[in-house]
Amino acid sequence: MPKVYNSIIVPAPVDAVWSRIRDFHDFSWAPSLVTSCEKVGPGDGNTVGARRRLNGAFLDTLIAYSSIDRRMTYSMDDGPSPVSSSEIHDYVGDLHLLPVTADNTTFVEWSAAWESNNTDAVGYMNEAYQSLLADLSAGFGAGRPDQPAKHGKIPG
Repeated sequence: MPKVYNSIIVPAPVDAVWSRIRDFHDFSWAPSLVTSCEKVGPGDGNTVGARRRLNGAFLDTLIAYSSIDRRMTYSMDDGPSPVSSSEIHDYVGDLHLLPVTADNTTFVEWSAAWESNNTDAVGYMNEAYQSLLADLSAGFGAGRPDQPAKHGKIPG
């Protein structure tokens, strides 16, 4: 079972960071990769069962949501290669925020696991999550790394 795990410290209080990302249908905080986030079907952005299409290519479903734990878990139902439904299945991503009490910042961790006969998606998803986390941190005044993601914007 391939897995990815990425984390970052965001220079802002956890409630401020959660307020920015808590809507499953809003990726405006991630301009380096996400050019569109379309709501698909009924449900608001914090209701289990909500669906979204990112850049016209990735179809995700919210499968667990807790504002108390500041956590959302979702399935990726389809996407472009190497994460298409013909290449991977049972993809579950998890985005979780924790307060860093020593300096009032936020620890953000983003992980995913899926079933596949190969590991082609590991590098692709690590790169995507690293860029998304860098965008999130930059939105609170942290500098972004000078090098953009190799694949640029996620396809769409």
